[in-house]
Amino acid sequence: MKSFLNAYRFLNIISIDVACGAVVCAAFFADILMIKLKTYGFASLGMTVWIIYTIDHLLDAGRLKNQASTERHRFHQKYYKLLSRIVILAIFIDLYMIFHVRKAIFDKGLALSFVVLIYLLLQKWISPFKEVVAALLYTCGIVLPAFSLYSGILPVSSILLMISFAITAFINLILFSMFDVDKDISHTQSSIVILIGKRNTSFFLMFLFFAQGILFFYLAMKGNNFMEIIVLLVMNVVLIILFVFSEQFKGGDRYRLIGDAIFLLPLPYLILNG
Repeated sequence: MKSFLNAYRFLNIISIDVACGAVVCAAFFADILMIKLKTYGFASLGMTVWIIYTIDHLLDAGRLKNQASTERHRFHQKYYKLLSRIVILAIFIDLYMIFHVRKAIFDKGLALSFVVLIYLLLQKWISPFKEVVAALLYTCGIVLPAFSLYSGILPVSSILLMISFAITAFINLILFSMFDVDKDISHTQSSIVILIGKRNTSFFLMFLFFAQGILFFYLAMKGNNFMEIIVLLVMNVVLIILFVFSEQFKGGDRYRLIGDAIFLLPLPYLILNG
């Protein structure tokens, strides 16, 4: 068990689990919209997410003048040159795969990539709002493949599920910022927690959890997407546990391991529906 946890911790440090979670969630929404995605679409999405996250971590590590206080940033500091070369190679591989995805996905993906590039370039100046921007960009990237191929008007229930997913991603990032607030201060980085304070952030999180509850109740009353609601509900229950019992998850970055792992939770749903 310990060796498994150590292996997963390493995958988390290099953002492989995040990339896998993005692919799983993209397949989740493709199933909701009854869209069949090809292998190149999934592979390109996973690679793109990994590239973005790794560049983000390398930029953070590169800005630090002293040794980083987090294991993730220390790793990216230590292997900065190697990871930079791997990212360049990954970009070329990703470009090859991108040119094999369907045109509708390519066109919308290209537009989103420019927005992501602007986010990375302006990250230093928009850091107090990084959680909401990152959550929106992440959600757009997740739903983009299925949305691009969907013909007609999206059902209201599907739109609400996407909104709920975006809120879930937002909550997840806010929780990370709450856990990392002291490290962010030591690294002279900003966040929503530093901007409005821990107490106000806690109240804001409670409001978001309440909003999620209303969304789930409304969707359940409509009588559609019951299993999909359960998946998102379980994801949010895990986040509530992290929020309520935060002290128990601080050590060893356990909060991050669990928080990133929630995006793998749609996998059992996909297996059962496969």
